[in-house]
Amino acid sequence: MAGRPKIYDETAILDKAVEVFWEKGYANATADDLLHAMGIGKGSFYFAFKGGKEELFRKSMDRVVELNFQAIRESLVTCENPVQFIRDFFFSLTGADSPIGNKGCYFGNALIQVSADDSGLKLIAGKYLHLLEEIFTEAVQRGKDLGLLQTKEPAEALGAYLVNLWNGLNVTRRMETDQQKLAELVRMNLNILN
Repeated sequence: MAGRPKIYDETAILDKAVEVFWEKGYANATADDLLHAMGIGKGSFYFAFKGGKEELFRKSMDRVVELNFQAIRESLVTCENPVQFIRDFFFSLTGADSPIGNKGCYFGNALIQVSADDSGLKLIAGKYLHLLEEIFTEAVQRGKDLGLLQTKEPAEALGAYLVNLWNGLNVTRRMETDQQKLAELVRMNLNILN
């Protein structure tokens, strides 16, 4: 006997779940919030996500990586000047049109919001922040190989530095509304890429 037919697009409902988790956080996103946003019933939810909310959040983290980190990596690999790409990327976070607004980093938020009981989710969030660090490290190394960076700092240290800047900027955006001040902070921090 065939199983119940799927009457929804899993990618679309994951995208809706990402919005809820990003806005409310993992702990504060209720089942009703998620079901309403995703437009599915409880039966369909538990059929698709047998591990419940935790499985949905794991899949939502995978989706955020798929949508964002892969695009960043591809852009950095194909652009002529990866150092300028990094600069432009960070400056884009300071303006009103920031791609993430004041929501913070999806994975940084998870590290802070997920309880100790959900340590597996914290490990996944940390893994994805390490992936971003790896992307930055590759870009910095490519910039060095192209002669665009004169710094003696190792690419790995600069990759870690840039993830730290990413995390800090996502927090600072929540308290600082002056875009010029944010841009100045980014400029000072990115002086290391000279």
